[in-house]
Order: sequence, then structure tokens, then C-alpha cells
Amino acid sequence: MKKNILGIIIMGLIITITGCSPVESGQSSAPEPEKNTVLIEDYQFQPAEITIQKGEAITWIYKDAVGHTATGKSFDSGLLNQDQLYKQTFNEAGTFDYLCTPHPYMKGKVIVQ
Repeated sequence: MKKNILGIIIMGLIITITGCSPVESGQSSAPEPEKNTVLIEDYQFQPAEITIQKGEAITWIYKDAVGHTATGKSFDSGLLNQDQLYKQTFNEAGTFDYLCTPHPYMKGKVIVQ
């Protein structure tokens, strides 16, 4: 009986020392996704269409193992590889279609209000 009580006390101390406690209200165990982010993954832009406000930027994050671009009439990321980023600020309202130059079936759209 004393061994069981001692075991329970030791386990309680281990849990306390290692910081295994529930997440408190208002905290998050996972980071929040960055605003205005487009993932390039599985040969597609995710999301394929995104709406932002004038003066905001889009960040493209390349997740595929092959090179891709985000190429529109007024911007071009150039060929980027896995885990690289490209950021573009849009200072004019309008609709901006873009594609991946090596894979033209990959299409996206930025709507700037």
C-alpha cells in the first residue's frame, strides 16, 4: 500500500516538474496561421482565391518539392523551391489573376478591395 501511495506522489511530482498541465483559457497550443497566406502545395494554390484590402500583402509559402512561381501581370516571384516564401504588397484595388509559369494549370486570384 505504501508503494502505491509513494508511486502516485512521484508521478504527481513528475507531472508538475515537466509542466504537463492543461492549456489555460485564452492560450493556444498551436500558432495562429498568418493572415493573407497562400500555400503552394500538391500543385495548387491554397486558397485559389483570396480577398485582401488595398495596401495589404500576400505571402506565398512554397511547400512542394518542385519549383513553382506566382506570376501575374504586375508581379513575379521567380522560381522558388520548397519552404521558400514570396511576399507581394497590393497598393491598387482590382482583381489580379496569376499562375505558376512551369505549371500553367495552377491558377490563383487576388481580389483587392
